[in-house]
Amino acid sequence: MIELSPSLIEAFREKARIPPASLDGMLKAAKGDAVEFVQFIIGDGYLDRDTAGEMLAAQISHTYVNLSKTLFQQEVLELMQGEMAERYGAIPLYSMGDAVTVGMVHPDEAQAVKALSNLLMKPISPVFCFRDEIESAIKVNYQSAKNLNALVTQLDLAPFLSGQFSEENLTQLIESRPLVELADSIILLALKERSSDIHIEPKKNEVVVRFRIDGTLIDKLFLPAEMALPLASRYKISAQMDISERRRPQDGRLNFALPTKNLDLRVSSLPVMHGEKVVMRILGSMYTSAVLNLDKLDFSPEILRPFKATLKQPMGILFVTGPTGSGKSTTLYAALNYINTPEINIVTIEDPVEYEVPSLNQVMVNEKIGRGFQSVLRAVLRQDPDAILVGEIRDTETARIAARGALTGHLVLTTLHTNDAILATTRLQEMGVERFIVAPSILGVLGQRLVRRLCEYCKTEYQPDPDILRQFFFWREGASLPVFYRSEGCEHCNKIGYSGRFGIHEFLRVTPQIREAIMHDRDYDEIKAIAVRQGFKNLRYDGFKKALRGLTSLDEVIRATASLED
Repeated sequence: MIELSPSLIEAFREKARIPPASLDGMLKAAKGDAVEFVQFIIGDGYLDRDTAGEMLAAQISHTYVNLSKTLFQQEVLELMQGEMAERYGAIPLYSMGDAVTVGMVHPDEAQAVKALSNLLMKPISPVFCFRDEIESAIKVNYQSAKNLNALVTQLDLAPFLSGQFSEENLTQLIESRPLVELADSIILLALKERSSDIHIEPKKNEVVVRFRIDGTLIDKLFLPAEMALPLASRYKISAQMDISERRRPQDGRLNFALPTKNLDLRVSSLPVMHGEKVVMRILGSMYTSAVLNLDKLDFSPEILRPFKATLKQPMGILFVTGPTGSGKSTTLYAALNYINTPEINIVTIEDPVEYEVPSLNQVMVNEKIGRGFQSVLRAVLRQDPDAILVGEIRDTETARIAARGALTGHLVLTTLHTNDAILATTRLQEMGVERFIVAPSILGVLGQRLVRRLCEYCKTEYQPDPDILRQFFFWREGASLPVFYRSEGCEHCNKIGYSGRFGIHEFLRVTPQIREAIMHDRDYDEIKAIAVRQGFKNLRYDGFKKALRGLTSLDEVIRATASLED
């Protein structure tokens, strides 16, 4: 146990600004255990995991590793079986030279370190990780397609092979341990692969399981065709959908428990030629605090500075724009985390709630019972809020209420589906909101896209074709060729060449001149001309800068911004 010393208590009290009553409650519950104490601080939203983990690890002269951001080396992971990892409460991460880095809750315990070194038959370098992170990492990272195929062999598919199954056969199978484990293991494997969506697709001769990883669908599993009905039914019943209805599309939500948090999956079923296709979107993140920090979202400094300054305004509306799946929710929550202090009241209105944050007041919209964006937003404005997050502006009335709320002393953060940041200045008027409300209410608009990050293990320098340079850059024959980067693919990135995604951005700060243009009903081109004169740079500009830094490839930026004007 890491001792909870007075100096550590004072350091956390000062850093996290914990009220005395809350601090006393945490200290009593922790019973002298520093790790438990810090987990309470994280759980109550006073500090993110990275900051808290680094502070605690420094107390015992070790390094903190956030397991949500670590690339596990499969060959190192296999040095220890999952059962032994659970027994020791430790997990191998990667090797550096002869030593293996191992995540532990108590890296300062010499006996445990020696026992693990003997088990792995290698010297180990222990690092500090939180217990729930280790438990989640063990559960996720010891999944494999081989394990799933072994579970399939335990299933009694005889009635489905003959086609003479009954509803009783189906009920027994979907409640059986092997099928429950198989369904859960597919989700765990998707988490291991950092997938955003899981596709269960019945074909004539097989069931194909595909994962969307970094925006691309990849085949992962091929199951017997007879699995189509039982597997779809398992997910449907978990998502509180009607398993007897197989002729119509259905939607539901599935809650999946991990030690670090409960994950929500949005489940959709669709009747297709050979059964029901099920698609599950994994909402939020496996580790919420891993993404709720603006400084760790790859913003360029010239965009982050004015964006942060806008967030410090006491009233007005700030938009984040981009297509579905462009990371808008992550950015908005990081923005809320930036302004979140005990002195202000923050309320979110969402459909669904993607990230659960204890220090926020979060409301999930439910249109079926009349709890829509409009009615909730009206009620929230009577709850003395300082800042409001509206998940999405979907209709004129919600837009009008949000804009008026921004004019009456509230900071409103929300999203719009527009192609770029400048279009947001005209979209509200197109929706029917009067320009005398729009012009004074808008503070700024952040536009963003996600691009794939080049694999660090196999990226190499190259010089692009001069025709590409002439098309996208002010480049002339005879000028030196800039160096860009690309990847061919390796075992670390599954031969794809990319691993993970990050944002490219543009930020429109609404100046008095732009506000005046909106008030006088100027069109898109005129507002854009004013913005460019004042220093506005578009998404492609930010993307090309990050390509030159080696974060992504030139081709990837061109692909992600293909819908924008040159």
